[in-house]
Amino acid sequence: MGMVPAPAYASDDWGCEVLLCLSNPGGATQYAQCVPPITKLWKTLAGGGSFPTCTGGGVAKTKVDNLKDPQRRSVTMTYSDGRRQTYSLVGIEGTGAP
Repeated sequence: MGMVPAPAYASDDWGCEVLLCLSNPGGATQYAQCVPPITKLWKTLAGGGSFPTCTGGGVAKTKVDNLKDPQRRSVTMTYSDGRRQTYSLVGIEGTGAP
């Protein structure tokens, strides 16, 4: 009996959707399903809101660095096991989002 791989899906949690979309090597909005959560992210950050969290992925805390500098902007995620990972957000904002 063969095993069929199941596609990866984000949970209903907006923060997990955002992290899944941002982790796509093809760009945060390569897939149509990612446009709404990423657009909401840009609007939230532009309005002074915080980066969403995704506890389902083991992320305990997120912090956006250099928020006002699009050439240096990044997000640092701290996982529940203490690991930290930083992702550049440079160049992914050209999505047509305000």
